[in-house]
Amino acid sequence: MAQVSYPFALGRIKALETRLLDQGKWARLQEADRDEAVRILAESGYGGGKTGAADAETLIRAEIEETRRTVAELSPAPEWTGLFLLPTDAHNIKALYKGKVLGEDISRLLVDGGSVPVELLRISIENEEYSMLPKAFAAALEQKYPDLLHFSAAVDRAVFEEIRTVLKKKKNPLLSRYFSAQADFTNVLSTLRALALHWNSEKLEIVLLPGGTISLDAFPAALEAGNPDLLAKGDFSFAISRVLASYAQSGSLTGAEQQFTEERLALLKDGDDSCFSIGPVVSYLMQRETEARELRVLFAQKL
Repeated sequence: MAQVSYPFALGRIKALETRLLDQGKWARLQEADRDEAVRILAESGYGGGKTGAADAETLIRAEIEETRRTVAELSPAPEWTGLFLLPTDAHNIKALYKGKVLGEDISRLLVDGGSVPVELLRISIENEEYSMLPKAFAAALEQKYPDLLHFSAAVDRAVFEEIRTVLKKKKNPLLSRYFSAQADFTNVLSTLRALALHWNSEKLEIVLLPGGTISLDAFPAALEAGNPDLLAKGDFSFAISRVLASYAQSGSLTGAEQQFTEERLALLKDGDDSCFSIGPVVSYLMQRETEARELRVLFAQKL
């Protein structure tokens, strides 16, 4: 198959962006009861327009999985867009590992659209044979863990190790900056969560991610001081300051997470508007994933 060109991919992405839910559609969804909102979503074509879908989650999963497949097919640089599919792999690995440890059927939790087929992950974990997986995931799975928290944190770190490995081989300043910001933002969120849950610094250190611009020592120091404002530093200090200021007013971790997502999207949109940039492609994926998270929140409020 011939490689997709950047101008072609950008044209297709611009067309696909018109299918994002607009303000009018969001207003209708917010005003409707749960069943009516599911109908509105389906009739808009979301999730493939499955009007017989019994619940919103079916539509949301179908839409986001189709988006991931479309982005993978459209990408002029699969090695770069594949980095944005690694969290889906991480989700599936965690679910499969937990299911194996606890002896539970977790099939309903698995999602398509990662960089590794779900069936390959299933076979690899069941047989403890990881040679077909990305090296960072294989290394994480080969270790023994005292509990699921340590395992989950190791898989999250494996995502960033894999990203660093790929970007060392094929450099992309925009994506390097983006993922550094993601590491910083995630670590700040982990510190806010640790403060809310009264974790000690040792527990926080388990979940910290590599690859950011803030020293990892800063996060347990901020936790021990009880002062997250100490984390407004590094290359993305202004963005972190904005989010921490809002968090101080609202106390909402969900709100802080949403703001950090918006900051990451802004980095992609503002970083390079060239028609030969991967930015618009991965930005569309992120917009769809953000939309899916917001829909889940909306429908949860209608229970």
